[in-house]
Amino acid sequence: MPIRLYRAPSVVLAALCAFWPTAAAARAGGDPGPLDAQVLEVVTDTRITQASGLATSENGRVLYSHEDSGRSTDVFALDAKGRTQFTVRLPARSNQDWEDLAAVRLRSGKRAVYVGDIGDALRTRQTARRSGRRDYTVLRFDEPPANSTGQVTPAGLATYHLRYADGVAGRTAETLLVQPGTGRVFVVTKTESAQQRASLWEAPASLNPQGVNLLRKVLDVPVTRASGGAFSPSGDRVVIRNDDTAYVWWVTDGDVARSLTERPTEVLLPQQRQGEGVTFTADGHSLLVDSEGADQPIWRVPLPSSVNAMSTPSAARQDAGAAGGQHTTTIALAIGGAAFALAAVLIGFNIRRRA
Repeated sequence: MPIRLYRAPSVVLAALCAFWPTAAAARAGGDPGPLDAQVLEVVTDTRITQASGLATSENGRVLYSHEDSGRSTDVFALDAKGRTQFTVRLPARSNQDWEDLAAVRLRSGKRAVYVGDIGDALRTRQTARRSGRRDYTVLRFDEPPANSTGQVTPAGLATYHLRYADGVAGRTAETLLVQPGTGRVFVVTKTESAQQRASLWEAPASLNPQGVNLLRKVLDVPVTRASGGAFSPSGDRVVIRNDDTAYVWWVTDGDVARSLTERPTEVLLPQQRQGEGVTFTADGHSLLVDSEGADQPIWRVPLPSSVNAMSTPSAARQDAGAAGGQHTTTIALAIGGAAFALAAVLIGFNIRRRA
């Protein structure tokens, strides 16, 4: 039977024009969407198969990462091609369950790298038949020069012991936040239930390397399965991510607790094997995200104007309010999908009517 071709009726074309937004119209102020994410580099070091954290050097030319849960005690510094430029080896057996890291400039003018041994070390505890973990650590060392190569000995190394103030054992966290300037450490617990929010806990303003530093609960945040987080280089924003979404807040007057009571801007992330780390680019205009697994890409995700460094917090809140706090790309895709579904129905009806 010959194939009969039909032109789409004008009502179909009208529907598509009316309901399928252009890229510019679909995004408030021309904001980027998840399809605008680009692969920055691919991690090529065969020793990195369970990358957990991610942090950026001050000049943005080096990215720091590490393995989790009882593996290597090296912090890997990656160059622009995903190759390991240098490593910083921390003390043996210090990695019970490394989950996140941060690189910040402190008020002293020094740059420091913090590594959070804050996971529940479940496999390690089960193998040793130990009870739930109560004691956690954060390791800090001076950031090496960006042109370092080979294996670097950590300078200014310090170890801080942490414990949750409520004494609950077996709590796990994969998000370490270190505030630029103050060096204040925050930990965000990980929850698996969609009904249970993550909790933000803060350490003392000055960590004591001699005793135990108690983490005290600040508030709950609207994130489940939190797997990483970071402050922006200037400390004006903070991000917490999970499998597919990054939640970004402006930090007003350095008050983290009050700022996180505001509604965050949600940024959709590219699909990853097991998304873990997140950090801001050195210029503050984008996020970088990584994943566990061998040969995994590191993605650059442009930030929408509501949480971009080129905006101001007050203008950002107005933008977020106008957008209803939702990423407009998602809405555009939903509307576009409905439009195509309508078009398919109309075309099918027209073909049957003419047959």
